[in-house]
Amino acid sequence: MAYREGFGDDDRCCDIKSAFDQNYEANQETRRRGADDRVFAWVTQWDDTLLEDTENAYRGEFNIIRKGTRHIIADLRANPVQVDFEPVDDQREDGAEILDGLYLTDDRRNTSLEAYDNASLEAVDCGVGGWELYTEYESMRNGDSHQVIRRRPIYEANNTSFPDSNAKRLDKSDAMNWGILAPYSQTGYCRLVKELMGEDVEPEELSAESFAQPEQSYVFPWIAGQLETIYVCRWYEKELVKDTVLTMEDSLGNVQQMLNSQVMEVLDDLLAAGYSITNEKSIERYKVTLTILSGEGILDEREIAGDNIPVVHTYGERTFIEGEEIWEGAVRLAKDPQRLRNFMLSYLAEIATRSPRPKPMFTPEEVAGHEWMYDKSGAENNYAYYLYNSIDANGQPIERTREIMPRSEIPAGMMELGMETRQAVDDVVNPGIPQEFSDTDLSGKAMDILTARFDQQSIVYQQNMKHAKRYDAQVYAGMATIVYDSPRTVTVTGRDGTRKQQQLQSTILDQESGEIRVINDLTNSEFEVFAEVGQSYTSQKEKTRDHLESMGEKMAVLDPQMAKIMMMQAMTLMDGVSLDGIRKYMKNQLLLAGVDEPENEEEAQFVQQAQQNQQPDPMLVAAQAEATKAEADGMNAGTNQLKAQIDQFRAETDRFEAEVKAEESGSKIRLNDAKVTEAGTKSYANLRGSAGQAANDSPGPRRMKYDPGSRSLQGA
Repeated sequence: MAYREGFGDDDRCCDIKSAFDQNYEANQETRRRGADDRVFAWVTQWDDTLLEDTENAYRGEFNIIRKGTRHIIADLRANPVQVDFEPVDDQREDGAEILDGLYLTDDRRNTSLEAYDNASLEAVDCGVGGWELYTEYESMRNGDSHQVIRRRPIYEANNTSFPDSNAKRLDKSDAMNWGILAPYSQTGYCRLVKELMGEDVEPEELSAESFAQPEQSYVFPWIAGQLETIYVCRWYEKELVKDTVLTMEDSLGNVQQMLNSQVMEVLDDLLAAGYSITNEKSIERYKVTLTILSGEGILDEREIAGDNIPVVHTYGERTFIEGEEIWEGAVRLAKDPQRLRNFMLSYLAEIATRSPRPKPMFTPEEVAGHEWMYDKSGAENNYAYYLYNSIDANGQPIERTREIMPRSEIPAGMMELGMETRQAVDDVVNPGIPQEFSDTDLSGKAMDILTARFDQQSIVYQQNMKHAKRYDAQVYAGMATIVYDSPRTVTVTGRDGTRKQQQLQSTILDQESGEIRVINDLTNSEFEVFAEVGQSYTSQKEKTRDHLESMGEKMAVLDPQMAKIMMMQAMTLMDGVSLDGIRKYMKNQLLLAGVDEPENEEEAQFVQQAQQNQQPDPMLVAAQAEATKAEADGMNAGTNQLKAQIDQFRAETDRFEAEVKAEESGSKIRLNDAKVTEAGTKSYANLRGSAGQAANDSPGPRRMKYDPGSRSLQGA
């Protein structure tokens, strides 16, 4: 065949087939049991060697496993895994935010949701499920083509997905190779060859002998029947290689870093843009290669974006026993009681429908001549009563020998065993709701506690899904740093489901340094991934609204303003028809009140414009002026009263000081008067003595008078 020349190296094909056989042979017993579990859960519960020899003509299925598996799947969908990216470099927060938004956008696409749902279903059924990430070109209306990241389900992962047999980690991040099988019809296979190799091949040209090349035996049969089914393998290989990181800069100072192995593809564009190499650094990195091959040769081979194998497995219950990986779902342990229940109820159905009904028994002589009354039975028998003979043809009395045919009895213990089988299945797959919790009037808090109790049945599946989503986010981050390597507009999604447009690798002027800085740049970035199991955003929003309404009612008496704010916040979380305007109005009021911060440029502009153009109500201004005047008057009155009190106190103080000074002056005066009086007395005595002496010498006597005002003696 002409297209055989383009299939590549046969030695390379042989190496891949040999490596695939090692993965295929590992865990074959676990895979066989898992396949039986899925058949039991979805196809038939009687296709089993244990039931081959049963003689039941009726084989009913009274499936109570499905109820339990639905409960676990419902828990997984009601408690999705929340993924958060954190930058290794603290200066790249903008990159982590844009990556969060991109991941949520792609996480909510239909293909992603289908991949998650299928993987969860298969993990619950047989213990393992999975999906695959890939890149494709998305043509835009303006003619540009950009790569995007997508997910696709791996159907029957238990039978078609074969990770490295040496990988031990739960998320299989340590796998160095991985094979995924896809069955094709002859027409589909020819179409695939045309798509990948550009060769036109007709189904008649295919030959079973060509799929046996090279001439050696392989464990896995690459074809089924006479080419009714042709298996094609997507083979991923991960290897550590050496590379060089080139740092390039243009005349404006814009810096780009690229791998030497990738720069040749865009070298001409970089040179035309004025970039030059400023630094080189040798590194080691993982390279992932995708090879697509069939049993006859290699169809395509290429390096893919990212440094992780883009295949994700999620498990039900998993462990290792004697070096072999064992997994199982909720169906495995419920199969035996379910089989027994099907057998017993089918047997009871046969007893009820196939055993003869009780009928009266007569001798021929008793019904002779009345046989026509006993020919019909059931709905066709409309006789009110039957006739039979009491005497024979000779007139002799007929001895009555009539008896009743006995009923078929139900074997002892059948009903008790039926109840036990139902309980056995419930114990495995369904926790059930106790009678005390069946009250429909339970409070929301009690129901939350009850739900948390029942979620324990599915907690293992939720935790395993958390590990799977964490590895999925790691793969996505590795792809995104390469796929989103050029400026373009992308759609990002917030936690609340809001979508907006963002520009990748946009430039801004740093006000502090005055330099141009690139933001929303994912290239050459490293991120840590954190994953947690939690309620969906819708459930969280409903609970938050209930809490706000409850708190608002309680705060109405203590703080009416706070109660009003809580009710406004609750209204922003309401869903319904024609509520967009109300939610937006309440959101704006909360922004103006300073309760919420602007989350985007539009809200920031609204707040700024409201602050600039805010014109208060004249009546409100007048009321505020009156209040201010009243307050000022009150303050003036208080000031005057205080001043009067101070003046009164000062007057009292001055009066008291005056009295003290007057008393002090009076004391001094009295003291001086006493001294003067004493001195005057002495002087008077002296003068009197002198006068007596003078009288003796003078012609006549002279009298002296003391004048207190002049404090001297004067002549009388």
